[in-house]
Amino acid sequence: MPKLLFTLLILISIPILFFYGKNNFIYPIDEIDVIAQESNYDYEKINAVISTLQGENLLSVDINELRKSIISDAWIKDVEIKKSFPSKLLITITQHKPLAVYNSKILTLDGTVIEDNLSNIELPIITDSTNDSYLSRAIFDSCKSYLDKIKLSLTKIEIHNSLIKIYTDSLLIISDRENLNRNLDRLIISFDKLKLVFKQEIKSIDMRYSNGFAIK
Repeated sequence: MPKLLFTLLILISIPILFFYGKNNFIYPIDEIDVIAQESNYDYEKINAVISTLQGENLLSVDINELRKSIISDAWIKDVEIKKSFPSKLLITITQHKPLAVYNSKILTLDGTVIEDNLSNIELPIITDSTNDSYLSRAIFDSCKSYLDKIKLSLTKIEIHNSLIKIYTDSLLIISDRENLNRNLDRLIISFDKLKLVFKQEIKSIDMRYSNGFAIK
């Protein structure tokens, strides 16, 4: 076949195939499944984005653009979108998990800070005068790990430049920042003995003394 004739056939075939594909391979979306374990995100906003896809051609849905629209919500950590032919779209939403209220915002498990007070969920509180969320997360994790060993529930931490106040469900614990872990180690070792020696209810333990504790 002459090269010129072959080229002409190709040029003619492309628009024909495009037209055929555009007008005949149509798979209207009639089912959209959204899977999400929680719903802290802006449900109405995300639902509005998703609902516009009803009846659209499944072939022509731009997954990347749809993903950008959904993940723009600060609470949504990731989203997986799959086309299930002939007419179904599967959307799996993974949300950030809240860890604590951090300076009136939300600190999540992976360290993300979200501008939301999430008043419908009871969370521990972190007030941090240094505004270092990553360091605050490390301090929070350390304190919680230690307190779990002596069965105290962490409710609030106040982080100052040189001082840390740890509020539990039953008492207040005070430490300097520099020696926090060392002080908590000492507390874990001697906590049961302190309760035996100190006959009345303990309201606070100040650990800023190298030779012991100040107890009230």
